[in-house]
Amino acid sequence: MNYIRQHTRFVLPSERASLWAEINRAHFGDLQVDSMDDGLEEAELTAFRLEDLRVFRIDVPAHKISRSHRHVDDGLNDSYKLLLQLRGRGRIQQRTRRFDLRPGDWSLYDPRVPYSIENLECTSLLAIQIPRQRLQAFPGLELHTCESPTSGGVGLAAVLGSFLKSMSEQLATLPDDSSTAVSETVLGLLTATLARRQSEAQEHATLPDVLRARVRQYVQTHWADPDLDIAQIAGAMRCSKRHLHRAFDDGDQTLDRYIWRTRLNNARRLLLCDDGARQPIGVLAAACGFRTAAH
Repeated sequence: MNYIRQHTRFVLPSERASLWAEINRAHFGDLQVDSMDDGLEEAELTAFRLEDLRVFRIDVPAHKISRSHRHVDDGLNDSYKLLLQLRGRGRIQQRTRRFDLRPGDWSLYDPRVPYSIENLECTSLLAIQIPRQRLQAFPGLELHTCESPTSGGVGLAAVLGSFLKSMSEQLATLPDDSSTAVSETVLGLLTATLARRQSEAQEHATLPDVLRARVRQYVQTHWADPDLDIAQIAGAMRCSKRHLHRAFDDGDQTLDRYIWRTRLNNARRLLLCDDGARQPIGVLAAACGFRTAAH
């Protein structure tokens, strides 16, 4: 497969940093490039083309690249960028997200949004520019990484990372007529991973909220039942008790505490009304679902 190789090997050490910055800007747009050492050692970039994907193998010493709000949109940021850490440690940060990159880790980000990438030591990277229209099914993409909260998501992310690593090792020897098959495999694995992540995010964002609302409604209509407990609610919701507990984990009170407070609030309401004030507290407590005098 045809490729273009650029490096800083044959220039003076004092000129390497500026040359490397020029190479980066030529391929990746208006960026700030800073060496993290006194001077930049030899750095190399090899560029390949897989149909409409632009693929780069980068070998570089410790340095940092960043894009801020002041950088202009020069037309070279018309793609999303997929980055695979092949060697060395790195760190990517965009908006409020930060992810430490180790060999085998990947990240996907929108280079139009300010970001920074630190290569903390001598590093090898595989960078792929993906035209924005190829990922139009996923509008508003935030920084994505190989992390996933589910085994299915982890599996897909690992398959994508393994394929990219293998591809990086074979790029120079791939026949030209394999470009379409390889590029479509990359996009197929990536879109499958993004779709899985999107589904996970929707489930995480909506299902617990819906379940909490249903549970609260159930408690509000059954608070006087002395048998009301988590087991009864789980049966009514057709889910496990563990699932119920998890739905209330990120709230300000547990489900047990919510039931308790609902009964107390209703007991207070009864105590304050004229009829309730003339009844023994034990009778009111029983009417609110409390089983014992200790309650």
